[in-house]
Amino acid sequence: MGMREKRKIALILILPAMVILVGAVIFPLIYSINVALRHYDLRMPTEVYPFVGMDNFVRAFFDHEFLYSLQLTSTFILTGTILQLSLGIGVAYLLSKIAWRKYIIPMIVIPTLTPPIVAGYMGIIIFHPQGVVNYLLSTLGLIRSKILWYSSPETALLTCVLVDTWQWYPFIALIVLAGILSVPQELVDAARVDGASELKIFTKITLPLIKNVIAIALIFRILEMLRVFDVIYVMTYGGPGISTQVTNFYAYLVGFHYWDLGYASAIGWIMVLILSIGVTYYMKLWRVE
Repeated sequence: MGMREKRKIALILILPAMVILVGAVIFPLIYSINVALRHYDLRMPTEVYPFVGMDNFVRAFFDHEFLYSLQLTSTFILTGTILQLSLGIGVAYLLSKIAWRKYIIPMIVIPTLTPPIVAGYMGIIIFHPQGVVNYLLSTLGLIRSKILWYSSPETALLTCVLVDTWQWYPFIALIVLAGILSVPQELVDAARVDGASELKIFTKITLPLIKNVIAIALIFRILEMLRVFDVIYVMTYGGPGISTQVTNFYAYLVGFHYWDLGYASAIGWIMVLILSIGVTYYMKLWRVE
């Protein structure tokens, strides 16, 4: 079989994948750019949507609701990252010390296997004013009156973060656990012989060695939290008021409630640019290899 025949066979084999890639990824991306550059408002009684260039992008930076949604998204990501990373590393460390962890891990990962919509409804039940969280806090004497977790502008976003943390901290825990178990036991044993405590071994040896593992786990979670929608949609629908109207949910409202698809597409592309720049600097900061 000649080289030309081999190339033809290779082309035939990859052609279905290329067709799917173009139809499912490349074409929608190009079309969304076209929509973002037009006054694509479905409320307009016309089939011709005028080209407006960068107007939709400029409009976003003067839109107070959009800027506020960016602030909420940043708060959501920052708070969620701190909680999930702390809890994930703590659980991973405890599991690394348990010989029979293989029996515990299946129970821990149950929240991660739960669909986000279901997690949102579970959050409504758990954080209901008459729910289990308020009952436990009042029983312990930590609160005197019921906390309106997802019904109050002061606590609604935090409630969504807690639900997201409950669902996704096992993801970080399992990745960090794999990193901890990959640390050479010889280094740990040598540190113990030198009299190092377990805390020093973990902070001075284990954590530096699994830095890249933690960085990868974090980037996955940050990307997912940036796209948070399901929990917000189910628990608060962006409310009370706009106190949980993160950017992804705001783009949904603009596109599918106000039917301004051009502006919604522009918001989406702004988020892509922010994400691309953020990931690039994140990788340089952590020096992920």
